[in-house]
Amino acid sequence: MTVRVVTDSGSDIPGNIVQDLNITVVPLTVSFGSTSYRDGVDISGDEFYTRLTQEEIMPTTSQPSVGSFVEVYQPIKESGDEILSIHVSSKLSGTFNSATQAATQEELGSLIEIVDSSQASMGVGFSVIAAATAAKNGASLSEARAIAESVLSRTRVLILFETLKYLEKGGRIGKASALLGGILQLKPILTLDDGEIATKSKIRTFKKGIASLLELTKEYGGLQEAAVLYTTDSSDAEAIGRQIGSQLPDASQLKVLRISPAVGTHGGPGLVGIICVLAE
Repeated sequence: MTVRVVTDSGSDIPGNIVQDLNITVVPLTVSFGSTSYRDGVDISGDEFYTRLTQEEIMPTTSQPSVGSFVEVYQPIKESGDEILSIHVSSKLSGTFNSATQAATQEELGSLIEIVDSSQASMGVGFSVIAAATAAKNGASLSEARAIAESVLSRTRVLILFETLKYLEKGGRIGKASALLGGILQLKPILTLDDGEIATKSKIRTFKKGIASLLELTKEYGGLQEAAVLYTTDSSDAEAIGRQIGSQLPDASQLKVLRISPAVGTHGGPGLVGIICVLAE
């Protein structure tokens, strides 16, 4: 009996890693008006961000259905494997709730464990990768879960926003709502606090925001791993990556990634950020 790791497309894990570690990704849905797409299946990042920046209609997202999770869990259970299902924060998406409801279906039996990561994007992704790596090396369900939870406890998120209108429109602004309607056009750096969006700092210009991202990351000290994320422009992300590589055991392991449509719907254009796992 082996452990299979399941996640959702809000984890932003690169496709080559998904394939290598046999991770199952359940797609969220992205919609422009009445037309819906499965994130990472029916719409590419290039197409999504082109439409995001050129069309007036703002996209929306929706969680996978309970049935979508049952369809994923059932063949895994029938093969005799156990399931560790790790998902985007329940305060940002109903995905965790759908997974939890699916796991209680009588025909699936037991040995499905669901984890609310209280994270998003690679904040979820790093824990999924760690758990799947452990499972590939023979870890038990409880061992894989403990490894994922250790990574989650050491994960830090710093995101610099060009605009908050997408986050507000999607209802995900959380504890950062006090930034709305301000007189000054601030460029906020937001984080996640107990799974909810919260303000880390307020910067007057985007350039100063990037400098602040680097300084805040430097304050963390040694890192186990890190990813620099962006939505529409990779140049700032690549520049940030070159500077934080020295904090990693192996700078070549740094990931510079474009955020998936499901997450980018709420981040909007111009976003750049750092998600890192602190060294043990």
